[in-house]
Amino acid sequence: MATHSPSKGLVLLGITLAIGLIAAAFVLGMQFKNFRQPGTITVKGLAEKSYQADRAEWQTSVAVHGDTYAQVLAQLQQAEPVLARFLTAQGFNATEVQRFTPMVEPAYTEVRQEDGSIRQVQNGYQGEQRLLVSSSNLTAIQKAQQAVLQLRADNEAIRFEQPQYLLGNLETIKHALITQATEDAHKRAQEFAKTGGAAVGAMRSASQGSFNIYAEGGGSSSDDYGGVYDKTTIGKNVRLVVTIEYGIGKE
Repeated sequence: MATHSPSKGLVLLGITLAIGLIAAAFVLGMQFKNFRQPGTITVKGLAEKSYQADRAEWQTSVAVHGDTYAQVLAQLQQAEPVLARFLTAQGFNATEVQRFTPMVEPAYTEVRQEDGSIRQVQNGYQGEQRLLVSSSNLTAIQKAQQAVLQLRADNEAIRFEQPQYLLGNLETIKHALITQATEDAHKRAQEFAKTGGAAVGAMRSASQGSFNIYAEGGGSSSDDYGGVYDKTTIGKNVRLVVTIEYGIGKE
């Protein structure tokens, strides 16, 4: 029967311990390395600035009703020049007024039946001729909006909507606000890091959140990824939010 030498057992034990120590040292080394890696911080940056609309769109139309398709079309052809002459008198040239194709369609009236149900019954035809004014002359738009009230009083067929005041250079505005919002985000990150005794490193990721255009003096939105575009006023309050992740480490 073979016997094992005590010295051989000690050698095997030593090899096993050595392997275990090497493995433990490797694991601890990796943990220490991960512990020393810098963390990250995510902050939001805000940019807000006032702008003035530089153009406007104003939709006007004539709307009529008649017994037949031909009758309605004839009424539109008679009423539309009245509106067109009005717009010309207000100082808008042909390039600023877009004329759409006349629309004529059946008109319906709801009739209640004896059993209480409601049935749609055709009641002649209705037609509309739309004219869209697009102009950078906002003063003329405002004056025409007031003058059209009298035209409407004298011509029941005349219809009009409120002007829509627009910003024509949205991309330029957005780029400027992104720069401002990014600077704001970096300042916020530095404030947080300083409180925790850390230093802000490189930007890891960035995304644009909400880009909102409010009426002058308007409020803010809680929807970070939504979008508001108020077109009722010439003065605008434009607001943009970005979310940025920075690396942080020890000072």
